[in-house]
Amino acid sequence: MHGTPRTGRHLTKRHSDNVAVFWPGQAEPTKGGHAHHAEAVEFFKTFPDNHVANNPYKILFGYCDYTCSVADITGTMMGPMKGADGSVILPTNKTFNVEFCTVAHWKDGKIVEEKLFYDLIGLLKQIGLM
Repeated sequence: MHGTPRTGRHLTKRHSDNVAVFWPGQAEPTKGGHAHHAEAVEFFKTFPDNHVANNPYKILFGYCDYTCSVADITGTMMGPMKGADGSVILPTNKTFNVEFCTVAHWKDGKIVEEKLFYDLIGLLKQIGLM
């Protein structure tokens, strides 16, 4: 999960301009580095204290042009969230802790496709939205 200055550096450094990012519960991938950065900014507004425990990763391996990582991600819903229908969901101030998996396809040192996996239902239940 990617707001803050560290997010911007992370995304522009590692993601290609035409990256496709697949999120749980999202019918179509996010296309383009700028669009992925914009959704990261929104995520940080909703969960400003989010943290990916990746030092070390629980699992990290690569094969050919792919990497796969598993880590825990935690956070607190301290900001509003845009619902699937465009409505605004008010902060619940509840915390979440879920496992987060990223499978990335790399070309020329940049991610061109990223598939993100986590327990979306579990996260929504933990923050009080289900």
